[in-house]
This record gives sequence, structure tokens and C-alpha cells, in this order.
Amino acid sequence: MHPLTVATRLLMAGSLLTLATAVPATWAQTADSTSASQTLRSYNIPAGPLSDALTRFSMEAGISLVGATDLARGKNSPGVQGSHSTQAALDTLLTGTGLAAERNAQGQYRLQAVNTQSATLPTVSISDSALLAAQPEAYAGGQTARGGRLGLLGNRDTMDTPFQVTHYTSKLIEDQQAQNLGDVLVNDPSIRNTYSRGAGRDEFNVRGFSLYNYDASFNGLFGVSPHSSSALIGVERVEVLKGPNALLNGIAPFGSVGGAINLVPKRAGVTPLNRVTLSYISDSQLGLHTDVARRFGEQQQTGARVNVLYSDGDMPVNGSKEALAAFTLGADYQGERFRVDGDLSYQDRTTHARSGLLLPPDSGIAIGKVPDAKHNIFPAWTYWDTKELAGSVRAEFDLNNNWTLYGALGAKDYEFASYQASWLLLDGEGTMGARPTRLDETLDTFTGEVGLRGQFETGPVHHEPVLSASVFEMDQGQVRVRDPIVMSNLYQPANIPKPDISISSDIPKIREVNLRSLALADTLSFADGFIQVTAGVRYQQVEAININAVSGENESSYDKSATTPTAAIIIKPSANLALYGNYIEGLSQGPVAPEGASNAGEIFEPSASEQYEIGGKYDWGKLTTSISFFQIDRPSSFLNPATQHFSVDGNQRNRGIELTANGEPVDGIRLLGGAAWTDAELTKSDNRSNEGNTAPAVPDFQLNLSGEWDVPALPGLTLTARVLHTASQYVDAANTQKIPEWQRFDLGARYAFITNGTPVTIRGAIENVLNENYWQSAARAGLTVGTPITFLVSVSADF
Repeated sequence: MHPLTVATRLLMAGSLLTLATAVPATWAQTADSTSASQTLRSYNIPAGPLSDALTRFSMEAGISLVGATDLARGKNSPGVQGSHSTQAALDTLLTGTGLAAERNAQGQYRLQAVNTQSATLPTVSISDSALLAAQPEAYAGGQTARGGRLGLLGNRDTMDTPFQVTHYTSKLIEDQQAQNLGDVLVNDPSIRNTYSRGAGRDEFNVRGFSLYNYDASFNGLFGVSPHSSSALIGVERVEVLKGPNALLNGIAPFGSVGGAINLVPKRAGVTPLNRVTLSYISDSQLGLHTDVARRFGEQQQTGARVNVLYSDGDMPVNGSKEALAAFTLGADYQGERFRVDGDLSYQDRTTHARSGLLLPPDSGIAIGKVPDAKHNIFPAWTYWDTKELAGSVRAEFDLNNNWTLYGALGAKDYEFASYQASWLLLDGEGTMGARPTRLDETLDTFTGEVGLRGQFETGPVHHEPVLSASVFEMDQGQVRVRDPIVMSNLYQPANIPKPDISISSDIPKIREVNLRSLALADTLSFADGFIQVTAGVRYQQVEAININAVSGENESSYDKSATTPTAAIIIKPSANLALYGNYIEGLSQGPVAPEGASNAGEIFEPSASEQYEIGGKYDWGKLTTSISFFQIDRPSSFLNPATQHFSVDGNQRNRGIELTANGEPVDGIRLLGGAAWTDAELTKSDNRSNEGNTAPAVPDFQLNLSGEWDVPALPGLTLTARVLHTASQYVDAANTQKIPEWQRFDLGARYAFITNGTPVTIRGAIENVLNENYWQSAARAGLTVGTPITFLVSVSADF
């Protein structure tokens, strides 16, 4: 094992042990003076029993109430109407009841009798810098949050973040009945899903570059989130950063540079939770999801939250079906100076007749019309079966009021078995061929980080430095067996019998990957935050070993390093306006010249992508808008067909403009979406005649806009609508093949009410209302078809 790996592991393990043993037997309790949220939100809660009013209010405001059950019994509330902050609305609801509500450090609201201390629960003081402190509050409308995790820099308010970020909340996940990560990112104008709903895997194009689901982080760690597709039952928020981000997050294990995704796990609130959700997706996909949470102890410092999901049935595409069993456990302890949380998850997903790419024909052959989305081009015997078990733990210890030591460890075991058929189009008439393939794979990952974050002053300058060391290790095993070619037609799929492909039960190791890094950054604030400058650098070491599956001997190895600097600035002329700029790099493992090249086996340095970006954000109070201008240059490798020499000499340059908006500009009306214009150019190419062409799979315009309307005549009823527009995309680098633009319209509604003291929400949606057939994407050098009209219905109840 590499000496740096050993040292890093010992350092992380020792730091976590130090954190654990540093916890004193008892903690001093101090009252938290955190002020209530000032976010304005529209309410229309009628007068009536106080318990019913508070239950409905907590659902609409997205807050946790402590002590409400007993204190509210037998009391009536005057209700609340109009636009109020959370605290002001609570004060109005409690008028004349002899009760008051106060927000504690954990973000919950404690209900207590006025001037009565017996109803007050003791609270634990948690520093603002603590990772396990309350998440940044939701913004107006509740669909996004005011801030979130920015890699090694920790939690940052959006207005203090010199990058384009969006933090989607659990309210959006639940209200849009999101099943997988792609169902959340469909709201972002700069992102397009490579695969449609129910494909068994998620991949995305962000600012014109690929971002793989297996490069998403979980609670800040790579290698812990689900590999192919992420069930969201244990996820509280989805945090999205656009653009390269090597300093902030380190090198993505599989090379994504378009952006970063972090999944924030659910945690138990002080109010006990017993939620059951029944769901239906056409054609006959039925699901049952339970979400149970409790906190324990006199000061409720310990919490546990369990989510269990099982779904099974046919999907909208004929002949396709999926079964999913998932379990998550999130536990945490929050002390005055010490905090620790951990997660355990298991996911077993089997998808039949949906996974696979449709590879385009040779350049110059036109792409035919899109097939009927209901028809299935994949044989019924094809499937993907993934089983994965993952766990992680993260801890923090406040050395004093200004310095925090933190560490995290995680691991995952992934098993994959499949019968695949990736079709190759041969002409414009739909003729296609494939080689049926059995592919089994295993991945074992270990990941961790340790760091120190603090703050200090040098004269008028405020510093927030952070030092971090991280490690990621992966062992990959794989066995692949192919059958002879079979033929079919895109528009009239053949009934192909299941081939008899035998495969060894032993899966040999084929690859080892070790990533180690050390990062240092500082954010300097001048004039009380009027100017904020962030500068930092990450040293990254990449080691990879390719292993012969038959002999078990090392075929080739790779041990390279790179340094990626970052500089960013924010200027805030007012509290509501932030102007920013950044230079940041992304990093990918360098390629190895393939077999057959004149320089076969040559190992290249890690390749760095560069981003320059300027932009502005304005918070209008209940609506935040932003604009950004960016340029990303990413190098690429190719094999020269004339000389057979493999080199890293290609380059793609994406220039773009993004406009986004989110919030509740008018009481009862919420907006989310924006537009993106992208000019993607091949500035260097394997074929010099392609230089100056538009890069494949990058639409020059994308539009996303969703809206919600709370119907005044029927409190609790909300109508929803969404439109997606994607411009045409070139399929090949020579720009001889193109797929046309497409639009999708979605409609939905939900109704929240209380019956016998039980809050119930019914949600329904229709995706692709007009049942349009369209080529969804040309990313990953393959074509995918959009999902046909899809119906979603769910019923949730909190018992």
C-alpha cells in the first residue's frame, strides 16, 4: 500500500478516535438565541382547533414543532392569513392561547406556556460552523434552500457563494414525487438527463459535459452514494454546483467535470415522525415507503431516522418493469462541542428491458425518425441487477469557538449482474444489430477525509481557512462474455430469443484506483463582507493499476499528480446583490494509449479543465434571480487514424449564459427554472476538418420553467405545471447527423388536508401530457428516447 495512503488512513482514524474520546461526560447547556426565519410565505389557515392549525402550519412552513401535542389540547387558534415570516405567522396562530413559540439552535420551534419554564425543553448550543447544525433554511416557496455545502468550504449562503449553485429541498422531492436523482435535476435549465425515467441508471449533461450518477457525493464523500441510480428515500436535499470543482471536492473518481452533486441525508427532528406513502406509476408500478424518526434523551441530543421502500411492477414502456427494495438508517448525536452522525443504506434494484444505448450509424448517415416511445427496442430478457451496501460516519469537534476539527469515513460494496444488448444503427431505415452480452461487476470503495476549519482576524480582514486531506480507494472486478450478433429494426423490433451465455461466478479483479489529495483554502472578507475573496489549491495524486483478468498480473500502472488552483471573488454592494467571478479547474485521470496504437501503454498526465465565470445574483425578497457567463475548456484524447498515434491533443470549449429564478414572487404562486444558452465548439479534434464544429450532444438553448398555484377557493389545493424545451443536438463531431428539438409539458396537482388529526397529502402528476415522441439525448456517443406519457399518484399520511 502506498505510504501516503497509510499515513492518511492513520491520520483520519486517529482524528476520529480523538473526536470520540474528547467528548466530556456531561455538556454545559446554553440557551440558543438564534433568530426566527425572516422568509415571507403566504398562509391561509382558518380559525379552529389549535392542534389542527399547528399541524397544518408545520406542513406548509416545513418546520418541526416541539411540545405541541399536550400544550395545544383544548385550545383554539384564530388562524393566520396573508404573507408572514415563520415567527410572525406562529405568533398570530398562537394569539390568545397563552402559548408562544421559540426557534432553537437545531432549527426546531419549541412551544411553551408564556412565562412558564416547565414546558421548556433544554437545548444544546451548536456553533454556526458545525456540519451537523441545522441546514440552511428553505427559501420562499420551500423548493430550494438559501444555502448548502460547498465542498471543503462547508455550508455557505447562496449569496456568499461565488459559483452557480442550487439546493433542492425535501419538499420539492416529495411534491414532485421524485423517484431518482434525474427526477430532481429535470428542474435545472443547465442540466439534461441522458436517460429517461425508469432506465435503471442516471447520467447528466451539465453545461455540456457529462456528470455521472456514480460521481455524486453523499454527505460530502465520494464512493458512498448508489452507483447507477439513487433512490431518494433517505435524502433530505440535493445540492448542485455547476462547473469544474477540483479544489472544492477533489477529483471525481470517474472523471466528471461538468459539475458536482451532493446528497444530504435525512436526520430526525425533535417532533416524532411516522409517515407512510403509497405510490403508483403507470403502467402498474406500485410502491410503499415508510419514514420513521425519533430523538432520544432529556435534551434530545440523539436521533435516528429509518426509511424503507419497496416498489415493483410494469413501467410505461411496453415490456419493461422494475423492482426496487431500499433501506436507509441515519443516526446522529449533537453535543455542545462534539457532533457525530452516521448512515447505513442498502439498495437492490432490478430493471428489465430498459437499460442500454442506441449507438448511431457511421458519420454521414442521417438519423431516422424517433420510434414510438411506448415500443421497446430492448428484448425482454435484458436486465440490470444492482445490489449495494454502503455506510459512512462523520464527526466534528470544536477545539474552541473559532476552530473545528472534522473527519469522515465511508465504504461501499457494489455487485452488478446484467444481460445487455446495446444496439448499433446501421442505416436511416432503422436496421440495427447488437451483440448480446453478459456483464458482471463488483466495486469495493473506501473513502475518507480529515480537516481543520477555523476563523481569525488580521486587522480589518476576516479569515476562514480550511485544511483538508482526503483519500479514495476502489477495487473493480469484471467479467464480460459476448454472443454472436443479432439483428432487429428500430421501428419493428424482432422477437429475439434469449441467448444461452454462461459466465463464471468468480469475478476477477481488473483495476485498482487510489486517489489522495491535500487542499488548503482561505476566504478573506473585507469591509464586513462587502468584498470576499477565496483562494486555494489542491494537490492531487492519482494511482491506477490495470490487472490482467486471466493471469492476475499487472498489465499497466499509472501514478501521476497534479495541482489545481482556484480564485474567486464576491462583491456585495448591498445585502441583496452579489456580483462574483471565479477561476477554477476540474481534474480527470489521464488516459492510457490503447492497444493497437503506435504508442500503446503510454500514460498521460491527469487532464485539467478550466473554467472562467462571472455573474450576479439578486434577492428580491421572495424571488432570487441570477445570471452567469462562463467558459469551460476541456482537453480530450484521440487516436490519429493516419499515424495510429494516441495523444491528448483535442479540446472542447463551451461558452454559455445562464438565467435562473426561484421563489414565491406572489403569495401562493411559486416559480422555478430558467434558460441556458451554450456555444460548444471543437477547438481541436482528431479530424482537423472537424475543428470549429459544434460539439456533439450540446443543445445551444435549453429552457425549464415550472410553476405552482395555491387555489384560493380551496385551501390545501395546489396546481402545478412544467415545460421543458431542448434545442437540436448534433450527434457526430463532423456535424452530419442531428436530432431535432423537443418540448415536454407536465401537469399536476396536490391536496393537503387533515382528517381525524392526521395530515394527509394526495399528489398526482402527468409527465409528457401530449405523449410526444422525441430523441432525448445524444450524450455518451449514443441516442436515447424520451419517456412516453406517464401518470404518477401518491398518498402520504403522518400518523
